[in-house]
Amino acid sequence: MKKVLPIIFAFFLLAAPVRADYNSAYNDYTYAYGQYRTAYNAYLVSKSTYLTYNTLTSQNDAIEKLRAVLSARDQVMFVYYDLLQEKINATASIPDDYKNTFAGIKQSEKDWLAANQTKIAAAASLDDLNSVSAEFASRYPQMDTETKQIIGTVYAAKEQTLNTQLTDWITSLNAKLAQMRADGQSTTLADRGLLNTKSKLDLFSQKMIEANGVFTTKNSDGIDLFKGQQTYSQANQYLREAAGFLTEIIKSITG
Repeated sequence: MKKVLPIIFAFFLLAAPVRADYNSAYNDYTYAYGQYRTAYNAYLVSKSTYLTYNTLTSQNDAIEKLRAVLSARDQVMFVYYDLLQEKINATASIPDDYKNTFAGIKQSEKDWLAANQTKIAAAASLDDLNSVSAEFASRYPQMDTETKQIIGTVYAAKEQTLNTQLTDWITSLNAKLAQMRADGQSTTLADRGLLNTKSKLDLFSQKMIEANGVFTTKNSDGIDLFKGQQTYSQANQYLREAAGFLTEIIKSITG
């Protein structure tokens, strides 16, 4: 059986919301993943025993252990889609129509997983179970793409929210500087700081385009999640630097 696992580390890199629904979904996911790991390890032992002794008892045990790991694997993906749904539901800047679209995708995948579970329960031999497992492996690249794209959407929404906040600050600051000029005050240093800020925001925009491209482009191994996360992190750094310039400008004005 080829071991196929969902992305399990991404949400440690995202600030978890305090919504009770998200916390419940996360607990369900970590429990399901723990059950899968236990079942998989038990299957490896049983498989080794069967290959060593090749008895009817060891064969039957291997069948049941494989059945358990395939069922647990389906359950991990089942609750993972719920976790992703709660994550985007908790991200206010993601449009409702996108959330509804993903809800439809989630339901379609959960229906497929339920049908796969039925096949797992009905299979009576190792060959039959491996055939059902191969069906999951064939479906998994689609699931992998869908789930990684949701992660990318959450990252993008987070960065765009911060960018909107900075843009609002700049708008207010420009109004303040215009008033200062009207009052005959020099704004040379502040204007220079705003140019530096704009330069950082331009770099931010370029990185966002690059990061968004990572999550919409598949290579032979699927979407490169790590690269996408790194690129969004680089975009966030440019936002931080832009915010630093704005903070200095404000301090120079307010004292």
